[in-house]
Amino acid sequence: MWQKIAAIALASISMSAGMIAVAAPASAGPTPETSALTWINESQVLATTNRQTAASTGTTVGTVQVRYGNYQGRQHGWGRILNPRQGYSLVFEVDTNGDRVRDEAATKYLTGGTAHTWGAPTSSSSARAFRACVLAPSQPPSCSETINRTGWW
Repeated sequence: MWQKIAAIALASISMSAGMIAVAAPASAGPTPETSALTWINESQVLATTNRQTAASTGTTVGTVQVRYGNYQGRQHGWGRILNPRQGYSLVFEVDTNGDRVRDEAATKYLTGGTAHTWGAPTSSSSARAFRACVLAPSQPPSCSETINRTGWW
């Protein structure tokens, strides 16, 4: 009898754990402990003013863009995709030291409709640059591994 109860409890815990894994957030920004930048979340990106497109690339998966605008007096950049395919990811990469290699990034899992990543502060320094890309689930999580990307801005 106790073995049956233990088996049922274990199955319940396993199912609950599986449901928790499925319910992972659809958007991920950098963790504050590891980020050198002060990022804004998607809600804050949507609250920016004077929004403009800095770079845009049409792909078979959607139109990938680097956008920028002002949030609380500070300019930020972020990634955006228009008309995306579901199941892909939008990645926004930031180069902070001028070598045009990703130093930080934010990712948004695409479920349909226009999507935005978290935003990072811009800089007058040429060392800071942004790019965005769209990746298939099977691709490595880097914009350097795909042609579906913007140039660095």
